[in-house]
Amino acid sequence: MSADIVKQLKGTRSDVKAAATTIELKFKEFSKGIGINDASFPLRYELSVLRQLCLALKDNLHQHADLYCGIAATMLPHVEPYEEKPSLWEAHLTSLRYIHHGLCQERSLTECQKIYGLIRSQPCRLQEEADYKFYLDIHLTHFNGIHLQMQKETLPLAATDQLYYALEAMGVLFDTMHQRKVAKNAALLVQLNDSLFSKRSKAFLKYLSALPPESTTKMYDPLLKLLSCSWATPSSELTNQFTEYLGLVLALVQIDMFSIEAPLEQQLALKLLRICRDLYKDVSPQNYSIQLLYYYVKLLYVREATADFKRTYIDLCKKFVYFFEHKGATHAKEQWFMDLLVFFQRLQTLLHQSSNKPPLEIFWQQLEGDDSPEVYTAHFQLLHGCLGLAVNVVRSPLGTSCSNEACKSIRRHCLLSFGMCALEAYINWQPTTEQKADKAPYKPLLGILGYTLDVAKSMKCLGPSAMELVKLVRLLALVAEKVSCPEQMSLVLAFLEPLQHLRPLITSQDMLSVLRRIYKASVHCKSSDMANRLQSTYLAALTNPSRLRSQLFVHYHNANKEKCVYEWHESSPMPNPLTPAQTKQLYDVDLLAVLHFLSAPPVPLLQSLLRCRHNDYHLALLARKMRTDSEVVRQCEELRSQLHSTALKQPLSRMQQLAIGHTSISVLLEALEAQKTKFSIKETAENSLEELIVKNNLLELNIKREHCLVELATSAIAGFAAFFERADQEPLGCDDTPIDWEALIDDAVAAAMALSTMGYMAQADEAWLLILRIGQMLDERFTYLRALTHFLGQDHLNSNQQLQLSEEVDRAQELLDDLWPQLQNGWFFKRQHTIVMLCLCHMASYYARQDCLCHAQLLLLQAEELRAQFDERVGKSDIVQITIQTVRFRLEYLRKKRFSSLPRRPTPLRQLETLVDSVRNYCTVSSVDLGALQLLLADLVRESTECAANRLTERFAFYGTMLNLVLQSGMALRTIEVLISWLWMNLQMEYLDQAQSKLRLLDHLLAIKPLSRTLVEQTSAKYVPAIASKEDLKVNAMSELTSNMLLMQLVEPIRKQNQLDVATIKSLPMHEPIPTSHQLQRYVSKQGTPPHLRDSMQLQCIYFIVGCLHARFSFLKRENDQLDDFYVGAGNWLQEDPVRTATLGSMLLVHELYHLNYLRFRKKHKEALSYAEAGLKSVYQTADINYSFNFMVQLKTARLELHPVGKARAKTIRRALAFNTSPEDKRRKGVVEGSTKAKSSARKTPRFKIYTELELRPPIGCSNSSSSSSKSGNENTPPSDHVDLNACQAIEISDDDAASVSASTPAPSQLKRSQSVPAKATKTRSARVGSQLKVPEIIELDDTMEETPSTSTAATVKRYPTTDARSTRARNRQIEETPATTRGRPRRKVPEPAPQQETVSLRRRQRN
Repeated sequence: MSADIVKQLKGTRSDVKAAATTIELKFKEFSKGIGINDASFPLRYELSVLRQLCLALKDNLHQHADLYCGIAATMLPHVEPYEEKPSLWEAHLTSLRYIHHGLCQERSLTECQKIYGLIRSQPCRLQEEADYKFYLDIHLTHFNGIHLQMQKETLPLAATDQLYYALEAMGVLFDTMHQRKVAKNAALLVQLNDSLFSKRSKAFLKYLSALPPESTTKMYDPLLKLLSCSWATPSSELTNQFTEYLGLVLALVQIDMFSIEAPLEQQLALKLLRICRDLYKDVSPQNYSIQLLYYYVKLLYVREATADFKRTYIDLCKKFVYFFEHKGATHAKEQWFMDLLVFFQRLQTLLHQSSNKPPLEIFWQQLEGDDSPEVYTAHFQLLHGCLGLAVNVVRSPLGTSCSNEACKSIRRHCLLSFGMCALEAYINWQPTTEQKADKAPYKPLLGILGYTLDVAKSMKCLGPSAMELVKLVRLLALVAEKVSCPEQMSLVLAFLEPLQHLRPLITSQDMLSVLRRIYKASVHCKSSDMANRLQSTYLAALTNPSRLRSQLFVHYHNANKEKCVYEWHESSPMPNPLTPAQTKQLYDVDLLAVLHFLSAPPVPLLQSLLRCRHNDYHLALLARKMRTDSEVVRQCEELRSQLHSTALKQPLSRMQQLAIGHTSISVLLEALEAQKTKFSIKETAENSLEELIVKNNLLELNIKREHCLVELATSAIAGFAAFFERADQEPLGCDDTPIDWEALIDDAVAAAMALSTMGYMAQADEAWLLILRIGQMLDERFTYLRALTHFLGQDHLNSNQQLQLSEEVDRAQELLDDLWPQLQNGWFFKRQHTIVMLCLCHMASYYARQDCLCHAQLLLLQAEELRAQFDERVGKSDIVQITIQTVRFRLEYLRKKRFSSLPRRPTPLRQLETLVDSVRNYCTVSSVDLGALQLLLADLVRESTECAANRLTERFAFYGTMLNLVLQSGMALRTIEVLISWLWMNLQMEYLDQAQSKLRLLDHLLAIKPLSRTLVEQTSAKYVPAIASKEDLKVNAMSELTSNMLLMQLVEPIRKQNQLDVATIKSLPMHEPIPTSHQLQRYVSKQGTPPHLRDSMQLQCIYFIVGCLHARFSFLKRENDQLDDFYVGAGNWLQEDPVRTATLGSMLLVHELYHLNYLRFRKKHKEALSYAEAGLKSVYQTADINYSFNFMVQLKTARLELHPVGKARAKTIRRALAFNTSPEDKRRKGVVEGSTKAKSSARKTPRFKIYTELELRPPIGCSNSSSSSSKSGNENTPPSDHVDLNACQAIEISDDDAASVSASTPAPSQLKRSQSVPAKATKTRSARVGSQLKVPEIIELDDTMEETPSTSTAATVKRYPTTDARSTRARNRQIEETPATTRGRPRRKVPEPAPQQETVSLRRRQRN
């Protein structure tokens, strides 16, 4: 070839074209035989041109590739091998391979296809055996190049034909080699495995298997035909080729499996194994292993179920195990044996990865059934045998290379793969319940699992992103998910510890997935402790607090509650590597879950939390649930003392303040529970109260002991208030425990309820105000309403409280408008129903105090309608009904004005009677009912006592019920309040012996003078019931007396009757007078007040009230020596502190009335007048209406006593009846007068005095006289000219019957007047007119009985048509001060009696 052609080939395109023309002309000449020196000249010339083309391609960077292909196309048909010089043909093939490789790039794919078409179009000429390599290399390069470009999508789909051409060309090559008997199988297998089969990826083999069988068969068949001809290959060479054959078999297995059109139909791997079996028939170790592999693969290729499949597979597995056991020791270190193990590992990997996919699903389906445990046992034993021998694997070309440079160990990957295959087989196994109990399959599987995880721990290439580790973790999770019996759970327990070592390499998400499945599987643990430990591991791994909380709820609902999750986690085989913040969060959420989810947590669980606590706040929260544990209470007391000591040195943190609050409540509630006792309500009889105190060990019950409880409650409220004030000043840090606001509210409510129940209202107001603020801030609607209800029920708010009640009422109304329609929906608790309805009731009381009576009535109706919606309350006397009745009683009792246009409501006494029945039939519906009832009863005792005392009846007080409650609860102040009310009633009814007993009890409870056990026992021994005689005369006498009283209506109140029945207990004997050390002055002097009462305004007021009642007691006993000094001191005491005086309420009015009585008794009428006028002005509008009448009567009477109109009658007027007469006296009188009584009764009636009504105008606002009755004193004393304070008392219609008496009732007929009475007569009027109160005027009736009085009698009977107890008990009320000289007067007319010697009985009746 000339130099010009060489230059032109490297020149421009025109130069290349010129060179191509020259070369074409040259080869035309060669075809004609021109210029040929010998036969090799065209080949040599073509070689020189090809060499220059190779250089040009390299230098010009494929600029003229199309022209170069044209030149090659011109030359190739004219060359052929030259037999004498084979090297020329080899160089020719080398140049073609170089040009094809150079063109097989993305920018010259068209030229590459063109040149490959030229090569393929030429016959395959193998001048030497090694020439096949050039052809095979060209075909493989073209196939892989085109495949690569198609993967990159740079070629159209039509380029797939090039792949078909390459496969067909390789088939032609293999046929040529078979024809030429080219015995180069070793090199051929290496080249094929590297470029086309075993060394290629799984994705490439899948692509290869997807090619049409028409094309692939043209390559596979010639190849297998070529490989089947060994041509006497020596055994040593076959041993070296063993690895390549295994690799090719492995690739063909994948091609068979991945075939889309006909999987496993070609059975290429089986054909090759059959060929290998023949090839290695003389090589004994390899021959037997190939036979086992052949039958194993043949079982994999089974397309239909066979009857003896399980038995065949079991036998085959046993033969494999036997082979490995016997050949492993001899050939374990040989390369072919290591390759065999690696091949089997990869084959098992393929088998197990396709367990649920075609075409191998038939294989796995046939393993299931009756004998599946035996089959899987054999399978696991096979894998276990392979695993044991795989430890000897050092290297193998069949092994997968690790991408991590730090890992060079094929052995570890092989072992890990065997283990994962065993796990996949176990996961795919679907045994029956009976088969699960078979332990045979688990034994080899446990060995595989343990060894696999040990190997995984030592692998350097495993990391969070390593596919093998991710797969292993997924398989372990599936193993745990599969657990349904204790035998399967044994597998989970086996991998716990090794998995813990791998935990740093596993991502948190993957580990959480495993732990979640272990958590579910733990229910099948034989040991409950291990189950709890495993469950705690998963729970501790949850970092989301809300999710952790919900899972803890589920855990404590189902698990054995012996220990907390936190403590179980500490002993778990797989503890989570938690940070300090996560550890604290776990405990906090665990603690709050136990406290909130479990209403009554078991003591062991609480003790477990207590052992693991992190701070004092945890102790405070746990102590709320362990208040019966003395040790915990002791720890609370120690903590409280420690915190108080710390507070003296430095300010406490907000969490310490909170801890003080909770621990104080724990100690408080334990103390309250400890002081409770139990006894029957029958034991609270009035005559045996002192004996009750001694009998039930209540001698320690006093104000001093209760002061400690009050300090605990106030300390708790102070701690909560300090925390609340600082709660938002600093944000909570990660180390701070989440605040249990529910516990704070509950304990604050407990403290407030304790203070309210014990009666310390000033402290209770502060507590409820704090709760109100907390509920408002946290939007705790029911807490807010409950706190507001406390203030709505109060008549007067403390001026020191910063509470705008009107604003709070407006806010509460919005809440109630939103809440009450939803109460019936069912997602509220019964206690919340009660809170809403009680708030409505007390809000009605609030509006009533604001003179919004209509609004108040509407609220009560709303509460009634709301209550009627709940079936559990209908027909029952619950706290809501009692509260509604109480509020209505207050509305009627304290109504300022009465209008005839308004509907008449039951009078206060009748409403009290209804309340008594409701309380007697009380039924608890919710948890807040009892506390609300106790507070309500405390108010009812005071209000009912005031109402009854002002109406001179004692049947409607709640003393017994309330006293039973407070004594059993050990509440000193409430007991004092009940006894004060009872003492007030005793003084009104003049039961001086009972009053004296109560004064002793009050001194005991106020810690002034404790009761003496010996004295009480001696006194109680005297209280032996004396059964009266059952003589008919006594019974008849009492019946006659009662009948006359009811008929004539000219009697004193029922309190005067002292009806003696056969079972009546004698009155308590009068005790010794109160010693001089108990002077009345001590009640009103600072020096006399005990020290423990001086710091509390409430206790000072109570002590003062006791003094007022004590003074009244002394007055009734006519022990007046100390009364002057007492009332002077009382006046000074009242002037010292106006705020304290205002807290006395109605008892201040009672004190003033008592003082007025005493002043009149001492004839200090001017001073009495001034006090009466001041008292009238001081009566507040919401007070009982009778106070105004009583002051007015006292004022009128004092004026009459100061300026009498005429002279007093010289003769004492007789009374109609004699009261307090013993049956013996009456019997004697009956015998003496028996003979004369019958004669005189027909023509005479007893002479007695009554009053007609005179006008007495009460103060403005007190116009309703239908509900007024006498107070102790001279309310109804007539302002006549001849006033005798010893005369009989007025007849007055009670408030019960005022509505039944018509204003137009005619007055009785005028009776004959006595000579001692002026001729002026008046008519008795039975009803009040307008706002005027009538005071009776004295008239005198004659002794003679005529027909005219019958009209009066008839009118009287018509006026009071019934003698029922309800209609008679509150009728004619008497003045409290009844003259003593008129009580025992006989009916018959007698001379004026001589002055009697003053006695106790006389003084009792002599109140003026």
